Amino acid sequence: MMKKKFLSLLMAIIMVLSVSVSVYADETSPPATRGEIVKTLLMAADAYQPEINKEAVMQGSKNGDLRENEPAKKVEALVMLSRAFGKLPKPVGNDQRSGTFGVEFTDVPAWAKKDINKLSKAGVLTGNPDGTLGVNDTITIDEFQNIIARIWTLKGSHLNDDFYEAINKEWLNKSTIPAGEIMGGVFSELYKQNNDKIEKIIDELVGKQFAEGTKEQKIADFYSTALDSKNRNKQGIEPIQKYVKAIDGAKTLDELVQADLILEKELGLTSLFSFSIMNDAKNSSENALYYSGLTTGLDKNSFVTEDSKAKKAYIQYMTRLLVASGEEKSAAKAIAEKVYEMEKSLASVSLEPHEQGDVNKYYNPYTIEQFDDMFKTIDMKQVLKSMKVDSADKVIVTDVKLAKKGADLLTETNLNVLKAYSKVQLLMATSGSLSDEFRDAAIEFDATLYGVTGEKTAQEIAVAKTTGTMGGYLEQMFAEKHFSPEAKKDVEQMVEKLIATYEERIKALDWMSETTKAKAIKKLDTMVVKIGYPDKWDTTLDKVAIKTYDEGGSLFSNTVTVNKAYIDDMKAKLGKPVDRTKWATSVYTVNAFYNPFNNEITFPAGILQAPFYDVKGKPEANYGAIGMVIGHEISHAFDNNGSAYDENGNANNWWTEEDFKKFKEKNQKLIEFYNGIEIIPGVLNDGQLTLSENVADLGGMAASLQVISKMSNPDYKAYFESNAEVWKSTTTKEFAAMLSKNDVHSAAKIRVNRTIVNFQQFYDTYGIKLGDGMYVAPEDRVSIW
Repeated sequence: MMKKKFLSLLMAIIMVLSVSVSVYADETSPPATRGEIVKTLLMAADAYQPEINKEAVMQGSKNGDLRENEPAKKVEALVMLSRAFGKLPKPVGNDQRSGTFGVEFTDVPAWAKKDINKLSKAGVLTGNPDGTLGVNDTITIDEFQNIIARIWTLKGSHLNDDFYEAINKEWLNKSTIPAGEIMGGVFSELYKQNNDKIEKIIDELVGKQFAEGTKEQKIADFYSTALDSKNRNKQGIEPIQKYVKAIDGAKTLDELVQADLILEKELGLTSLFSFSIMNDAKNSSENALYYSGLTTGLDKNSFVTEDSKAKKAYIQYMTRLLVASGEEKSAAKAIAEKVYEMEKSLASVSLEPHEQGDVNKYYNPYTIEQFDDMFKTIDMKQVLKSMKVDSADKVIVTDVKLAKKGADLLTETNLNVLKAYSKVQLLMATSGSLSDEFRDAAIEFDATLYGVTGEKTAQEIAVAKTTGTMGGYLEQMFAEKHFSPEAKKDVEQMVEKLIATYEERIKALDWMSETTKAKAIKKLDTMVVKIGYPDKWDTTLDKVAIKTYDEGGSLFSNTVTVNKAYIDDMKAKLGKPVDRTKWATSVYTVNAFYNPFNNEITFPAGILQAPFYDVKGKPEANYGAIGMVIGHEISHAFDNNGSAYDENGNANNWWTEEDFKKFKEKNQKLIEFYNGIEIIPGVLNDGQLTLSENVADLGGMAASLQVISKMSNPDYKAYFESNAEVWKSTTTKEFAAMLSKNDVHSAAKIRVNRTIVNFQQFYDTYGIKLGDGMYVAPEDRVSIW
């Protein structure tokens, strides 16, 4: 039933990932003249070739005419670019990963080949689908500036042009992505450090005898089943065989629904009904039932654009799973293709990623009668009863069009494709606990679609599985060993300072009325702060028994037992008061959160470590890293989504009409400010999608900067450079492109470069001036909080 897929709105998550330039792609920009191209280059390249001049860059006709007023052809602009910047470094590390290589353009004239080849080898050129560069096309200054920014990235030697790249260049050049992972960077490194600590805790337990029912026994025995590939492979599909047979044998829609309900009852899984239980957004002190509709295996954009690579990879993945379950390959592929088409029809009507956290979009309460009426062919009252959630007095539908589309698809006519969909959902949900052929299908999918290379070791997989499933116990041990009371107290003091500073900033706002300010300050004053670890530990794992293979257990049965215990615990909370002391994340998570329903900020011990936080570190460096993160999470209470909730976590408009109008205008400026900036060649940042996180980044930096400005002779360099360093990251080109359409966070470099340019301290510290890549005119800078 309740897939561990809580709505994205439940918490605003900090994460990562490129070029910061003070311009945007503008379709109405006029073609650049040759003279404008040269003028741009003389400013852009002066730090790299100080003696550069017009004559060295521009060559005219044989009669000496430089034709400065003529529109520049793309090939002319690129050749001048090559001359202006001179020798380029060989792309390595992140540049090698992000650039465009191996393209030989078919339309380059002989006189330009040397320079175009140089730029091509540097990975900074993208061409047309037909293999041409478009040498005779015109080019705008905005388009040209994007290519210059790629050169600044590659050089990475002048922080006035690209601060993020210059501060992190050495690391970026040496960067790697661990085998089987999708990213590398501070988050990944800290995650690995935490995992190593957890692995050490597990290793100290393995091979020892513990009394049955103790934490130690359960952790050790779960890990042994996670590591026992021999017995897991021996079982094959046996753990789910009866459920697969029930799906295959369903001769009517009702029989398929009953098979799904047995699946939910016995395994806690469902393919046809995605419910979850959490705070009622309009009455946040009480738990309510939410329904999201049928799920899809690819993101909306991949379906809507019919991304051929994604389509092929996904169909291949489903085919492999089906073959492993016993289907003939040709039949499996045909089934997979039908499932793809069905999911495409679902994706086409679903909410856009940026809409999913908007309470006006996701909060759609239905009475039980209305909800039942949505499904013409299924008795939803019976479904709710079977799932033991029939005590709900309403169902909050988070995506109405998606839910209705799914309900419309649930017909006898669609029985065969629904059976296929149901089976694929079951296989995907359980593959991590089944034999290697199922796991290998998932590994191949990630490799094909996201460019993941290599594989994790069996031990790494077992540790990850144990960490995820037995976290209720492991996080207690982690907190005891790796987070000191001294650090907890110090971070608490930082949070107090930042909340007080935020209050000062709200009081000083010139665009907000006193009425709205009072409400904002009330929300700030009642904000709940959770640091390090909870005051009381979750006891759900105390209710479960973990058994080894010798005792009749398995990785599959142990995983199901634990998941079912958490699901049963969740169901028991339906309609009951919310326990606001409960943590929604593990202690060793490398992340931080704002939960609008509880008006709370959470900073797990997992992120409260160097380089984010060092109890012995320089205060300015700590404020540039974890201080900015704390301010970021506070700001989520006042971003475009969080601002819809009051101090009690209820969706309730506390704004005056005039103030909210000004707030929306400021949000629009932020959308434009962060929009259209290149992440990697040809992939742009989406200012609408990333708005909430950009508001939080700006607010977090404003508050943390204000705190250190009150110090005696503050070290702003330590602040800004610490901030740039914690966001350093690298990923595959494929994953960066996917994130640009789905992740609500701007890419890492944009989070740094596009945010710091709004603060005068940055300009004063580094002498940033007009003509530098990092320069933004004062009247064009943005702020809200």
